[in-house]
Amino acid sequence: MKHLIVAGPVAAMLLAAASCSGSGEQRGPASYLAVSNSKVAFIHWRIASNGHLHGTITENGIDGSAPAQRLSTSSERFSGTMRGKSVTLTFASMYFLHTGAHGALSDGELTMRVPQSDGAIRQVKFSESDKAGYDRAIAALHRRIRHANLLAAKQRARNRERPTYVEAERSAQMALSKLNRDSSVASGGVLADGLARFAHDIHAARAHLATAKKDASRSNKYCRAAFSVAGGAKAVDGALESVQGDVLSLRADILVIRHDVAMASALLRHLNKAGATVPKSSTSVIASANVKSKQAIARANSYIDQINAIDARARSMAHKMAMGHCSGAQYGSSVRPIPHIG
Repeated sequence: MKHLIVAGPVAAMLLAAASCSGSGEQRGPASYLAVSNSKVAFIHWRIASNGHLHGTITENGIDGSAPAQRLSTSSERFSGTMRGKSVTLTFASMYFLHTGAHGALSDGELTMRVPQSDGAIRQVKFSESDKAGYDRAIAALHRRIRHANLLAAKQRARNRERPTYVEAERSAQMALSKLNRDSSVASGGVLADGLARFAHDIHAARAHLATAKKDASRSNKYCRAAFSVAGGAKAVDGALESVQGDVLSLRADILVIRHDVAMASALLRHLNKAGATVPKSSTSVIASANVKSKQAIARANSYIDQINAIDARARSMAHKMAMGHCSGAQYGSSVRPIPHIG
């Protein structure tokens, strides 16, 4: 089972952030950000009318030592409930020392008591954020990593004789190997797995739409068909929300690959300027990574177009069925269409 590396203050801040809407009145999607010196964690969730919620946590952290520091990314989904001013979140088994965490809202401020890996209990406050704040935090983390790696590479260069660049060459080769691994589209690679999640959620949406179409063809006596179609439209909305989580995960994967490209390019420029040996495969590895990233984005945007069209079709059917004496079958507002990945 995959386990995230959210721990300590960052983990507590994430769990606290998920309880920001403890009043129980929020029903739309929400997102929150937690930042430390070496980690950026982003949580996106939505609350259903019955108080149940589900969402995704994506964490990015600095891994390794300069000049080969890199950005690591992990993601996990969660479920939970919200009742009044209390919220309960449930993660994968052994995500923390316990599988659940609780929060309470008082006077507009939320305090979470979360068990830590050392057994201690820590109280943490939280703050709300949005996707733009997440992007800025990731960009800042990339700059910190890039700056640390370049400083370390320059320092190492100054500490040895000019003809000897064995360590720098090794760092460049490691960076290229990581880039090749992260950008792989083979089964088990981050891009392949991300696109597979898209395909799975699109398949689920199509199945819900097919059910709604079948229900729409039946007699609408006593508005039974209208209510059935409305239920199918809600199920399609749920699949669209899952694709929203897929988009967040793929964005994080693309950011990792772009950082890998920048890191490998910087190390190769340093080697080339110093007259050292540059790995023969460097140009093709970098070019291939850029191509694969663009292909993954194009494929994901195609899936986004599909889920938006499926959701629009389901909503249209539901609205047409819920007319006249069946107007009570209207199911309210729907999830907004998903924008393309840039």
